[in-house]
Amino acid sequence: MCKKYIPSIPYREGIVSKELLLLDTLKGGYAEWRPRLQEEKISFEKIEEELGFTIHPQIKEFLNTYWFRTLEAKMEVCEKKISFTLMQLIPGTRFDELIRTRFNRSEAHYLRDNNYFLIGTYCKVDKVDSYLVQVNNETCEVTAVHVGDRRSIKLANSIEDLLMNMKGIW
Repeated sequence: MCKKYIPSIPYREGIVSKELLLLDTLKGGYAEWRPRLQEEKISFEKIEEELGFTIHPQIKEFLNTYWFRTLEAKMEVCEKKISFTLMQLIPGTRFDELIRTRFNRSEAHYLRDNNYFLIGTYCKVDKVDSYLVQVNNETCEVTAVHVGDRRSIKLANSIEDLLMNMKGIW
């Protein structure tokens, strides 16, 4: 029989919102959580008009499918050990604000030839933890970008590829 692993996050009453948490699992300051299918789809037309470009369909799908809490994961790419945190998306999220703040953050990319969307933080490559995880809006390629010298490492060909190849850290 396979053991089920359920993700958990640190929880302190009044500090962390209760969305998606299974509070009856609270133990040692951690609570388990489960993703939930989003029932209402959001429209991107207004924010795309404001941004001046069309958001890649896979980024839209990523933002418009499941609610989830912070998700820690690891993977190996070109013999490099990588761990990262995908930023949460919970009910009540103001999508226009989220999209506006996560596109084209100067610390998240060094190229100005495309638009980049930030999906992850606390990214560590071979024990160096100064990386952010971003998605190229044109190609949907996912990269880890070093905040200091802005060098990048390709993590996956797409968000789907990243999700399929990462292993959750529970």
